[in-house]
Amino acid sequence: MATIKYIGRTTDFRGKTLWEIVGNLKNFGVGRVVVRSMFERYPEPSFMKILKVEALPNEEPYRKVRVTVEKTFRGRKCPNPVQVESVSYKADYRLLSKHEEETYCKLVERQEKIFPREIELPPLLRDFVTRETGKPAPMIPIKLKVGRENHYRLANEGERPTVSVTMNIGQPASPSLYANCEL
Repeated sequence: MATIKYIGRTTDFRGKTLWEIVGNLKNFGVGRVVVRSMFERYPEPSFMKILKVEALPNEEPYRKVRVTVEKTFRGRKCPNPVQVESVSYKADYRLLSKHEEETYCKLVERQEKIFPREIELPPLLRDFVTRETGKPAPMIPIKLKVGRENHYRLANEGERPTVSVTMNIGQPASPSLYANCEL
């Protein structure tokens, strides 16, 4: 039996390019909803409602199109229209059927995650810092990356966090290696 060996880059894209989708629709799909398959991995809905379509000059090997959309990413609607141009050639889009639009596009309120202001140090570092400073339980402040799509923040003074962050190694593969360690 012969085996098949694939050569070259693989892709996770599933679907059609925006050019293929809007080119086959009446009025170039204005008013219709398109979903990028890459964003379907999130539990919240991510979709784009087409507002305007413009063709771009043919640049080989891809056909690109400039689409102005009303974008909703992870259940949060962008306040201004967004232009999709540089990623329009990717074969990762699918058109929602009209009867599917209403149920798919329901916005679900995302729960905000609240992280504690400080966490404990990893065990080895904790022991080292305790010896150096004399503090029995040293803590380190958390720094969160700021971004427009974030749904998490640090707890305010006196506020209870919704996420617990602990420093431990979990269940070791070989417990006998850690028999004499204080965890």
